Formats: sequence, C-alpha cells, structure tokens
Amino acid sequence: MRAVKHAAALWMSLMMLFMVMASSAEEATASDLGEDYTPPPGQYATLAEMGDKRIGIPNGTSFDLMVNRMFPNARKPVFNSQSDLLQALTTDKIDAFPSDEPVIRYIMGQRNDVTYIPEYLEPFELAYCFPKTGEGAKLCGEFSEFIDCMREDGRLAATQEKWFGTDESAKTMPDWRSLPAINGTVVLATDGDYVPFEYVRDNEVVGYDIDIAAQFCAEYGYALRIEVMNFDAVVPAVQTGKCNVGGSALTITPERAENVLFSSPNYTGGVVLVVKAVESGGGTSIAESFERTFIREGRWKLFGEGVLVTLLITLLTILLGTVLGFGVFMVCRNGSRIANGVTRCCSTLIQGMPMVVLLMILYYVVFRSVNISGIIVAVIGMTLSFGSAVFGMLKMGVGAVDPGQYEAAYALGHTNRQTFFRVILPQAIPHVLPAYQGEIVSLIKATAIVGYIGVLDLTKMGDIVRSRTFEAFFPLIAVTVIYFALEAIFIFAVSRIGKAMDPKKRKKGKILKGVKTDD
Repeated sequence: MRAVKHAAALWMSLMMLFMVMASSAEEATASDLGEDYTPPPGQYATLAEMGDKRIGIPNGTSFDLMVNRMFPNARKPVFNSQSDLLQALTTDKIDAFPSDEPVIRYIMGQRNDVTYIPEYLEPFELAYCFPKTGEGAKLCGEFSEFIDCMREDGRLAATQEKWFGTDESAKTMPDWRSLPAINGTVVLATDGDYVPFEYVRDNEVVGYDIDIAAQFCAEYGYALRIEVMNFDAVVPAVQTGKCNVGGSALTITPERAENVLFSSPNYTGGVVLVVKAVESGGGTSIAESFERTFIREGRWKLFGEGVLVTLLITLLTILLGTVLGFGVFMVCRNGSRIANGVTRCCSTLIQGMPMVVLLMILYYVVFRSVNISGIIVAVIGMTLSFGSAVFGMLKMGVGAVDPGQYEAAYALGHTNRQTFFRVILPQAIPHVLPAYQGEIVSLIKATAIVGYIGVLDLTKMGDIVRSRTFEAFFPLIAVTVIYFALEAIFIFAVSRIGKAMDPKKRKKGKILKGVKTDD
C-alpha cells in the first residue's frame, strides 16, 4: 500500500517513468518503482526466471499483450477474474499472473501468501472510455477537462491517497445517489471486482474510479447510475451505447482506441507479476472465513439478492418457455410444412448457439438502441432456448404414444383437439417429464452467465464476495449449495406435478368419475 505522505511524490515519479519508458525498450527494475518498498520474497525473484512458466491471464484485459511480448514461450491460461487467478496461484495451477501494482498491494494487506516481483512489466495509463458518438465525444471532453483540473489542483492526488492508502475510515464516497439530472445521466459500466479501483463494500459499489465519476457528476450537473457487469463486457456496453461511460481500471491501448474514446488518464502506474510468497504464515480458520464471507459488511445480503434474481429469471423462463414451446407445438402438430420449416430453422439456430453468445447478441445487437434491463434480455434469450427444448420434448413424448390411441379416440367420436388433450397428451406427459426436469436443471445452471449483460445473479454476487475476501472456498461452497437447493426445489415441484398427472397413478374414484357403477 502507498503511504499517504509519499502519494504526491509517487504520482510525479510514475508520470516521469512512463515518459522515459515510452521512449526506451529497457525493462524497469526495482529501483524504478518510485518508492522505497521491497515486497516480501516470493518463489521467483526476477522477471528473467519467468520465460517458460505458467502465467495466468485475466480475460478481457490488455495484460495478454504485454505478457506475450515479454514471455513468448510462457504458457498462458486464461481466467475470468482476479479471484480465480489468486485461487489458481495458491493451488499451484499457475506460477504467476499480472496485476496493477496498487491492486496487489491492497491484496497483500489482506493475505500473506502472495507477493510480487519488484520489476515492472510495462507502465500503463488508466482512463474512462466513451462511445464514438457526438454525445460520447462531448462527455469525454468534459471528463478529460475535469481530470486535468483535478490533477492541477491536487484533488486527483488526494483521491489516490484515500483509496490506495491503508486508512479504511478515510475511504468515503460522495452522495452520488441524490445527484440531480440537470444535464442528463451518466451510466457508468464497471465490473465491481477490482479493489481498490472498484469494488462492493456494504452492498454499495465504491472505489477510486467510482469516486472520480461521482465528483465529476456533482460538478457538471449529471445524475449517476452504476451498472455492474463482467469486465470483458464493459467496453462492448460502452461501444454499443448501453452505457455512456466505462470506468473499470481500463488501460489505454491502440486496439481499444479503435472502438471507444478515452479520457485523459486518471492514473499512471505499472504492471507487476504476482507470485506465491515464500513465507505465507498461518492459514485462515474456518470461523474466520465464514465471518468474512457471510457476516462482515452484511455480505449474506449479496447472496440473497443474487438468489432472488436467479429465481426470477428461472421462474419466468420456465413459465414463458413452456407456453412458447407448447404453443409452437400446437401450431406444428398437424403437419403444416411452413410452420414446421420455420420452427425447425429457428430451433436449430437457437439450440446450436451457446447461451452466452445468444444473450450478448440480443443485448448488444438486437436491443442495442433500446433501454432494456439485462434481466428482461436474459429472460427473452433463455425463454427462446427453453421453449425450443420444450417443443422437442413434446414431439418426442407425443411420438411415443401408440398410433392406435388416435384411432380408438376417433372411433369413440372425439374430435382431433379432444383426442389430443384427453387421450394423447396425458400419455405423453410421463415421457416428457424426465427430460423436462433435466432441462430445468440446465436452465438454473445457465443463469450463471448473465453477468455478461450486467445482471447481478447468484454467481456474479459470489464473484463479488470473492473479490473482497480473496478466498474461494466459502463463497464457492455457498454458491454451490444454493444452486443444489434451487435445483432440488424445482425437481420436487415438477415430480409432484408429474405424479398428479400420471394416468397410471390415478385413484379409483377419479378413474370412475362420471361412470355409473350401480346399473
């Protein structure tokens, strides 16, 4: 962690460091880090040792470019978040991973089993990103003007001291929720999973990037709305106009600059390689892990909110998907060539597409210009997939019924519709239910990817908790147990419905209902 008394000097030294390194291909050494700090010894002491090691890469970041340049022979597995990288490092799945220096300094203050090699891979500049539109250019110019003023009057250095320092009581946020929308609303896309730049504390998104955005909105007359999503969805959300600002410790790169606009840098620093510490000390007890995961900052509420979102998406998808699949089957069941042809094409397209791809196409392409909630998009996408599955199940179940049943029903004077609902469907349901239960289980697990479109479901909330506790065991176990419980509840409900509708398990009185037995 940076000491408060050195923050201003560190800022200037890092600026000078970037200018020097931008014009030189020489690698930074420990003396270039800008302050007299030596991290604890790790399993690896220099970058020269890392040439053929396993270096984990966080998905969607620019770290892969610098790692590829410096370590072309290294193995580079990709992980979704820093929490996953920490877990992989401490369980010997990887040997190192890149991180911004302030982030790993913060993590080292929370756990003693990791450290970093005291050499920079590369310097970097972080900034906010904006869509390449007229409104985006205007907002980008205002942000740049504001950040330059903050740098000149010392407010930027003070904000860094607050969030990169060790005094937790000083890390307060402006009251951004009550800001009036005099000039509109800034919709900020962030991942909420990168301490101390942006993270969730006491069920609120806080951090360095969030603080600066709130100060900007207060000064320029904007209201602020924060959308939390997976990191690799931040730039697409801005590029497609779903959000008009992206603030998530974004490194300025030429490739990103082709798709979005960047403000003036709000932070300049360097990237280091995180490695296991030689002396990690004692581990965390189960009681301590439980307290940190569920009790501290009321984090159990995050799990509760995630469960409600997951339940809402699941229930709506089951209801709407069942209605959709059944309705399409009724249209197609009598053999209409046009209906069956269109259904077959749509079903093949939907079922052949990974769910995460379908959701992102709907959110960023189909509904690009529509202000629609990610939850609604998730329900629409999953309803299409679930409805397609229900249609296939009904075809299978109805096809399993003996054709003689139709002939018998017609002989008794039943119409085509009466035959289907009174004779065929009751016999088809027992064939459909096992597959239907399996599809529900798959649906519940599929909700884990809705974080890509800004939905805070159970899995995303678990990731947020892991990013604060820097451990995987309790958050992952909690998420797993909750998913098992949800699956068990839905399977039980479907099985009860199946028993109630199974013709073979009807009671004698129901079978003989309407039949005179005393003649």
